[in-house]
Amino acid sequence: MAGVGFELKKIFRDNGSVLNSLKGYSVTAVVTEGPMILTMVMLFSIRSLLKYYQATFREQEVYLFTITYVLIFSLILSNTVLMFVNRFISDCIYREETDGILPSFFGIVFFLLLFAVPIAFLYLMTLPVGWMFRIAALTQFSCMIVLWVQMAYLSAIKQYAYEMLGFLAGAIVSIGLSAVMMYAGYDLLLSAMWGTAFGFLAMMFLFMAQLLAYYPMGKFHIFCFFPALDQYKILVVTGFFMALGLYGHNFVFWTSEFGNQVFPTGIYCMKYDVPSFFAALTILPMLVQFVVSLETNFCKKNRAYFDTILYGGRLSDIKAAKSDMVKTLYRELAHMMELQLIFTIIAVTLLGNYLGSVGLDVEMQGIYRVLCFGYCIYGMVKCMIIILLYFDDRKGACIGAAMFTVLSILLSVLTLFTGIRTWGIGFLAAGLLSSVYIMIRLRRYLERLEYHVFCEQPLFTNDRKGIFEKVEEQLDQSESEFKKRSRERAKERK
Repeated sequence: MAGVGFELKKIFRDNGSVLNSLKGYSVTAVVTEGPMILTMVMLFSIRSLLKYYQATFREQEVYLFTITYVLIFSLILSNTVLMFVNRFISDCIYREETDGILPSFFGIVFFLLLFAVPIAFLYLMTLPVGWMFRIAALTQFSCMIVLWVQMAYLSAIKQYAYEMLGFLAGAIVSIGLSAVMMYAGYDLLLSAMWGTAFGFLAMMFLFMAQLLAYYPMGKFHIFCFFPALDQYKILVVTGFFMALGLYGHNFVFWTSEFGNQVFPTGIYCMKYDVPSFFAALTILPMLVQFVVSLETNFCKKNRAYFDTILYGGRLSDIKAAKSDMVKTLYRELAHMMELQLIFTIIAVTLLGNYLGSVGLDVEMQGIYRVLCFGYCIYGMVKCMIIILLYFDDRKGACIGAAMFTVLSILLSVLTLFTGIRTWGIGFLAAGLLSSVYIMIRLRRYLERLEYHVFCEQPLFTNDRKGIFEKVEEQLDQSESEFKKRSRERAKERK
């Protein structure tokens, strides 16, 4: 949630106030995790409606399967470009070239949908379902891709309250419409599917209205972000590995003997996915603490360091500011990890026993406990990768994300053959190995920070054009020639 620090700094300004601290953490939790919680409430409510109207277990399973696939694969696809999007928006705002932001949104959404919709359509054609179901699922998938991108653009203008209202409105529309359709006697599964689809549509239109109201329209040019791709294409790779790393280990266990086959081409693994879901929720305190510590404490020291460089500070002043910044960073990371470890131990001991009373068997409880520590380390990996990007170490961030994803999948495959009692250890081990590499990388980068700041910048401008810039110019030229020919034909007709 880029830029949330502006609001947090106002709240935390009075450092001695306990009330302000509680308010700051509450705002952060609502801003960063509120949309996810509202989505969970929406899905839980619609499934409760299905149960209330006596939908079969098969109908409930098909609904949850479809929504799960929609959320997972739309996130993996859209997250591939979101890191690049954040950097592109930041550069546009810094250069005061905001006219290109809204056209870039339309361009990115256009190319994402152009790539994703045909694949999703072909997959839906393999499912033994009706056309109304296929259209509803395709609508959900398309809307979610747009929504993930819209959230990145909204976070840049600090419209957190509007995001929350959008998700709340979407949840109300989904639940209300599903209830009305079920009460009216329509097919229960289709009622749930279309209710959810219209809820996503409501969110999408509300978010779009806010984007149009804030960003200048600019010239409609869907290729305007192409030149930036040449410079930041590594962020696309990093974003893809970050998203795939979150779900790659789940995909491995979908192929196990415990896999649940909803359709011939649709599977999941309840034995692993359910513990994984509950374990993933346990890292919410770490994510909230990371936003607070980064945006309030570390960001202030980071700004002081670069201000010392930019405004003529002496070498001794620069070194002192750097030392203060590095100490603050390490202190906040240690504090964040301590807090999360305490919460993880509580979740393993108390929540683990409670989950056994609500349906998780002994094996699932064991997987949950291992994954709690696994997600704890994953949260640290994710936070340190963001810090590497904060210092513009794009290569290090990409290597760290790729390392975690590849190790997570490979080690999960290994545990797949060693028995269910070892499930989750591959994810945990991948996090441990990756975190060691990323921490070493971060430490060495900070030790040579002066070199990276002063010596890595090019002495001369590189005028060589990249492939995406060449494509943009070629498309612009083709568009100009097409418009010219169209004007000439119009003159001939007259």
